[in-house]
Amino acid sequence: MNMTQRCTTVFSVLTIGCFSLITTAHAADAAEGKKRAAVCFACHGESGIARSPGIPNLAGQNRDYLEKALHAYREGQQRQDPTMTAMAKPLSDKDISNIAMYFSLLPAQGDSHR
Repeated sequence: MNMTQRCTTVFSVLTIGCFSLITTAHAADAAEGKKRAAVCFACHGESGIARSPGIPNLAGQNRDYLEKALHAYREGQQRQDPTMTAMAKPLSDKDISNIAMYFSLLPAQGDSHR
């Protein structure tokens, strides 16, 4: 292996390592999401299945959708619901990511093969 090949190999390994660290540092944590989502359980249930009619089930929802919805409630512009805005206001971006991960991993109602 000549010097150019060695440098290319070392650069490739370092690049992959850096991207892995960045991805890991920003990865959502479902366990933390469950902890932070405890206040959500009163309406949406710990299983993500709503306890009352008119309240959406969150279990099995698309993670990106849940994140966008929580951001919209937090900002109070695109989605306006006094209860949800109040619940989302104190959430950090990381909290939102973790909560969305938690609910997205739960089996949707009637989804027996998840």
